[in-house]
Amino acid sequence: MDIKENEVAALAETCLRNLKRALGPGLPMRLDQPANDRHDFDLHIGTKPPLNLLVETKLRTTTRNQALHIILQLKALGGDAIVFADWVPEPIADEFRKAGVFFADAHGNVFIRKPPHVIVDIRGKKPEHPVKAEPGRLIEAGGLKVAHYLLTHPDAVGDPLRTIAERAGVGLATAHAVTRELERKQWLLPAAGGKHRFGELKGLVELFVRGYALKLRPACVLGRYRHQKKTPYEILEGFAQRLADAPGHWAVTGGMAAKQLTQYLEPDTVEVFVDDQAMAKLKAEPMLRDDANGNVTILHLFGAAAITDKPQMPWPLATPLLVYAELLEAGGAREMETAKMIYDRFLEPELAHGK
Repeated sequence: MDIKENEVAALAETCLRNLKRALGPGLPMRLDQPANDRHDFDLHIGTKPPLNLLVETKLRTTTRNQALHIILQLKALGGDAIVFADWVPEPIADEFRKAGVFFADAHGNVFIRKPPHVIVDIRGKKPEHPVKAEPGRLIEAGGLKVAHYLLTHPDAVGDPLRTIAERAGVGLATAHAVTRELERKQWLLPAAGGKHRFGELKGLVELFVRGYALKLRPACVLGRYRHQKKTPYEILEGFAQRLADAPGHWAVTGGMAAKQLTQYLEPDTVEVFVDDQAMAKLKAEPMLRDDANGNVTILHLFGAAAITDKPQMPWPLATPLLVYAELLEAGGAREMETAKMIYDRFLEPELAHGK
């Protein structure tokens, strides 16, 4: 059993003890290894009738985006599920409750609502000490760029480190440190010729989603603006005309990119990545003004890897992974439905290819 497996097992046992305490010591309960690797454990609770739950164990839950990603993944499993976590902060707990996802954490918070089996809602328990910042480079902006590049270019996982660093848009030292962390977490495994291959990818996708909200997106946001044009299509048509002969690069993300990918969502805002040259052109746009509640969000294009290499008309698009993460940032019901479509149609096949 490796370090990660030890941590997961120890956390699961702690959460199970708290769950037993909440439900009463006389109720039989046990954890079993699942028949497949789609979830961590099977939990059997001896109510009448019995309650059987799929268990996902999370060593760290910190962002609403991560909660929404977890909800989508658990819904795809089918059946009732419970999250065991070190701590479920209230904003994340609220999303779980609304989605009907059960949870128990190491600090005693518990939510299970399954009449006539059991109804428990214990909330408000917090860590005695502030949660420590996550160590290492992987959760920082540079590490997330490397994770994004590898997840969107799975064939590149065996490339030389210098090539990965260059194409991910980070320094060689950052790429080296991040690769070592990926190895420790077994998201990268050794391969022939001193190269790498992917290990388990599910956790790396979740880390990217969490880190996008926590570190990468805040580092990329250049501003929020109000455009005189009302419809997103008109706004992007104007951008496309202004940037047509410019040397800079740009890519549509969020709702309008999702609309191009799925023909489902009808957004009322625009989110775009731009490089410095494209931003200079857009700042000269007379119909665009600063507005914290505006209909246009502009983010810094952190490298060529942020633009999908699959041609999409009528505008360049960010990678499906970035579009997915941005939809979770919005977090509405329609955005969640569309995010699920993008995960199933674009991300899942890429991840399967990378295994």
